Amino acid sequence: MFNGADLSAWTQTGNASWQIIDKEPSVTQGSGMLVSKLSVPDFQIEFDYWVSNGAQATFYFRCTDPNTINTETAYEVTLVNQANGVGAGSISSLSKAKFNRVSNQWNHIQISAIGNKLSVTLNGVVNQVIDTRFSTGPIAVNYRGGVLRLKNFNFTIPGRW
Repeated sequence: MFNGADLSAWTQTGNASWQIIDKEPSVTQGSGMLVSKLSVPDFQIEFDYWVSNGAQATFYFRCTDPNTINTETAYEVTLVNQANGVGAGSISSLSKAKFNRVSNQWNHIQISAIGNKLSVTLNGVVNQVIDTRFSTGPIAVNYRGGVLRLKNFNFTIPGRW
């Protein structure tokens, strides 16, 4: 997904200033999304991310409308703890994770969507759910403030590679 040199596999929305620093996507100002140009039904992805205190970041998948991405059109995974009691690693509207420390450290997340089985593992803590609302679509990284850094992407489409 990220080849370490550019963001050509993604469409950018909003005014977030995404950039590649030391082969790692990073953003520190503005707000917006990176939306993958690839649309898939089933996938497994894992990556490391670093967020500052006060950062707002989420990961969307199976986005049914790449022009309008929200919890009504895609699954959302929180990458930070939220003020409303939703912990990082939650699958919004489906399965809430407990608060855990994610700010100012590298975190490892694995997200899997195989058929109706959705799974998020954040720093070894597993959150699973079964749901059938969305079946295919691109993935997206949503940024709304603070610092967000990404690295070590591993993306697999079962049965394709």
